[in-house]
Amino acid sequence: MSNKYQEIARLKSKNVSNRKIADSLGLSRNSVNLIVKKMSSTKRTFQEFEVMEEQKIQEFLNFEIVPKRDTSYVMPDYEKLTKELSRPGVTMQLLWEEYSDECRLSGTLPYKLTQFKKYFNDHLNTHEFTDVLKNRAGVKIETDWAGSKANWTDPDTGEIQYGYLFVGVLPFSGYAFAKVYPNMKTESWIDAHIQMFNYFGGVTQIIVSDNLKTGVTKNTKDEIVLNKTYSDLAEYYSTTIVPTRVRHPRDKAMVENTVGKLTTALLAKMRNLQFFSMDEYNLHLEKELEKFNLKSFQKKKGSRFSIFNEIEKDTLTPLPPEPYELCEWKIAKVQKNSHISIRRNYYSVPHDLIGEEVQLKIYPQYFKVYYHQELVCTHTFFPSSFLGNYRTEPSHMPEKSNIYQEWNKERYLNWAKAKGEFVLKLITQIFEKSKVEQTCYQTVHSILKLADTYSDERLNSACQYALELNIRPIRKNLKYILNTNKDICQERKEKEESENTATTFLRGGDYFGK
Repeated sequence: MSNKYQEIARLKSKNVSNRKIADSLGLSRNSVNLIVKKMSSTKRTFQEFEVMEEQKIQEFLNFEIVPKRDTSYVMPDYEKLTKELSRPGVTMQLLWEEYSDECRLSGTLPYKLTQFKKYFNDHLNTHEFTDVLKNRAGVKIETDWAGSKANWTDPDTGEIQYGYLFVGVLPFSGYAFAKVYPNMKTESWIDAHIQMFNYFGGVTQIIVSDNLKTGVTKNTKDEIVLNKTYSDLAEYYSTTIVPTRVRHPRDKAMVENTVGKLTTALLAKMRNLQFFSMDEYNLHLEKELEKFNLKSFQKKKGSRFSIFNEIEKDTLTPLPPEPYELCEWKIAKVQKNSHISIRRNYYSVPHDLIGEEVQLKIYPQYFKVYYHQELVCTHTFFPSSFLGNYRTEPSHMPEKSNIYQEWNKERYLNWAKAKGEFVLKLITQIFEKSKVEQTCYQTVHSILKLADTYSDERLNSACQYALELNIRPIRKNLKYILNTNKDICQERKEKEESENTATTFLRGGDYFGK
C-alpha cells in the first residue's frame, strides 16, 4: 500500500490541488504545501517520488508529515462505499448510518454526518471511478445510430451492401451493445432494443434516445410525442423513453463517446475483412464487442464487463417472460357495413362504432382493434393472396338490418330486378357467396347506383358481360366495363352474330327449287 508521500506525488501528477490532497489524505494544508514545494524544487519528477519508499523520501526531503485528523476516529472504506453509492436508492445518509452502527458495535468512534460527507466527496473528487453521482447503476440506457456504415459484399452480384450500426450503452458501467441493421426504419429500431435488452439481461428505469423519427414524433418545450410502437415497447418492458433535448448533445454524452470508441474498435478494425452477408458481419461483430467490453480500463481498475457484472447487472429490471412482439399502429374508419378495410380485405367491428375511427395494433399474423385505448376485438389476417374478402363476427352485426336506412337483402334484390335480368343474377350471386348478408350491402349499393350514370340498359349489359367472363363483381370492375364500352361492343357482336346466323340458315323458297 502506498504511503502518504507517494499519494501526494500520485495526485499531483494528476494535477489535483493541494487543498483537495490535504482533505483527502487527512493532512494539514501547510504540510502538503511544503511537501509539494520541496518535491518541485528537486530535479526529480512526481512520478519518481511516487515509487520511492517512505523513509527514503523523508531523508531526501528532510521533512516529516504532520497528520490532521484525530486517529481515534475510524476512517470509512470510501472505495467500498462508492460502489454501494452507485446502487439505486442508496444515499450518503444511509451509508453513514450503516457506518455509524458498525463503529458502535466495534467500540470505535464514527465521524459526524457532515465530516463523513466531506471526506466522501473529497474521495470522489480525487479518485478515478465511475461518475456515480451522474450515472447511477441501472437507471438509464443511452441509444443511437452510429454515423459510420458497415459494409459487406453481395455474393451473387458482387455489389457492396451497407448497414447501420445501432449502439446501446449503460452510462454507469460503460457496458455496450452493438448490432448492424440494413436500414434505420422503425422495425430495425424496435428489434435493436429487444436484442439489446436480451443482451443486458434486463431493462433500466429510463431509455435516453435521440430525436429520430423512428422513435420520436414530436419534441418541443411544451410537448413530447413518441412513435406509437416505441411507446408500446417501453410500456411492455416497464421503462420510460426520455428523448434528448434538441440541440443538447450532452444529454447523451456517454453513447456519443462510446459510438466513437466502438467505431474504432469494431467497424474500423473490421474494415479490411470481407463478409458476404449482414448475418456473417454481425457474427464477427459479436466477438469484437465482447473484446471491447472485457478490455481493462487504462486509468481505473476493472473493465466495462466487470463493473456491469459486479454492480449494475443486479440493479436492472427483470425481462418479461416473452420478448416484445413487433407491431405497427394504424388508424381506420369503421364503414357503414360495420367493417374496416386493411390489407385489401374487410374485418368486422361492433356496429355501434360505425363512422368512428379506431386504432389498429398490427402484428405479422393478426391485429387488434382499439377504441379510446380499450380493446374491441382481434382478427387473424387472410392470406396475402386473398383480396376483397370479409371476416365477420356475427355478434358485431345489429339485430335488425338498420344499416343504410333499413336496407336489407330483399330490398336490394327488388331494386336489382327492376334494373334487368343480369343485374339481378349478379346481385343474387354476391349475396349467395356471403355468409353474412350485411357484408354485401356496401358492394351491392355501389353497383346499383351505377345506373344513375349509365342507365339501366347499360348496367344490365355490363353485368351480363361480367357474368359471362366470370369477372369479379365489384363497382370498380363494372365501371371499367362501362367506361371502355365493352358491354356495347358485346351487344354489337351478339347482334352481328345473330344477323349472320339468319342470313346463313334462313333460305328463300328459290334456294330449294320451289
